Amino acid sequence: MGFVWMVLTALVVIGLVVWDPGFWAESLAGATCGLLAAMALLQLGLLLGALLWRVRVSLVVVGVGAEVRTWNTPQRRVVLRAVPVVMSVGLTSVRTPVRRRLWLTSLVSVLLTGLAVAACWVFLADGPFGLGLAVAASAVLLHGLVPRRGAGTTSPGWFLFRLPFLTGRVVEELEATPMVNQVSDALSAGELDRAEAIAGRLLDAHPTLLVAIGSQVAVLTMRTRYAEALHLVSKLVGRTDLEQRDMAFVMAEMASSTANAMEAGQLPVEVGMGAARRASDGAVQLGYPKYRCTGTLAQLALLERDTDLAIELAGQAKRTSESALGRADALATIARAQMAAGDNAAARRTLTEANELAGWMPRVAETSARLDIH
Repeated sequence: MGFVWMVLTALVVIGLVVWDPGFWAESLAGATCGLLAAMALLQLGLLLGALLWRVRVSLVVVGVGAEVRTWNTPQRRVVLRAVPVVMSVGLTSVRTPVRRRLWLTSLVSVLLTGLAVAACWVFLADGPFGLGLAVAASAVLLHGLVPRRGAGTTSPGWFLFRLPFLTGRVVEELEATPMVNQVSDALSAGELDRAEAIAGRLLDAHPTLLVAIGSQVAVLTMRTRYAEALHLVSKLVGRTDLEQRDMAFVMAEMASSTANAMEAGQLPVEVGMGAARRASDGAVQLGYPKYRCTGTLAQLALLERDTDLAIELAGQAKRTSESALGRADALATIARAQMAAGDNAAARRTLTEANELAGWMPRVAETSARLDIH
């Protein structure tokens, strides 16, 4: 996505310079403001639409750079970063009908941004700054209307123009989302028995759905039954009904489950390391965001006794985590790497936050227990 925005910005700037070369600086300033404003409006529109149509906002990230402050609940993570120039929102549905709610939420986002863009053209486009603002904002809106759905992001255009016409398994996956979120909520609260019961019912009702299998894998992982989780994921690789996006998630989960199994001694490192690396690389090649793989890569680096790399990668995973559990897991890896490097004092400091977030998590609890022994 970063490359797409660079290309889009370059095209807008070139167009403005050609249109009015004498005022390129003002046009460029306007284009920059228009680009950022339209991107923010699309996300603010999602927030407004989610409020109106009762769609859960699971993640809000404001800004880029280092984290300034975070707010975590079992259902939501809010992150404020050092330079608050952009915004991103993660949505998930906890109520039916899922498709209608998501479609209406995206419609609010596009309409809000569209009205703002129209206002720019009507009231501001007579000067170079206003023209740059209007052109860049229009480009962002048009880009957002292009239907795209990958492992990392989904455009408003996909929800508006593709979602209503979906059939088959993809629709079933979406409609099962509320029950999947019940599993996630139970896991986030440390209620493993409740999560296991819901995941079991979900899998019984939908034995072939990826979201149902993924929920079961999540429960098995929290039960430290990593080899079983890996076996369940491995059976998905041969399926022919999965799209590229689906397979990206499968490969990423296979890499994670393999790393967990090796770390827990349930799979020999010499057997699993190559498979985990190949699965992680395959996930990225299929469109899975590389930053989401850093937690797994940190575990692999630690298994290879590269503590410096493990701390670096786990630090990236901590900063880009999308849930309290994800952040706690990354902190556990950092603490383990610090212990392996002989810095138990640093490990204790790291585990303080991990225990506050999810002290019951197996990797956090096991790391704390090992540290207490030392």
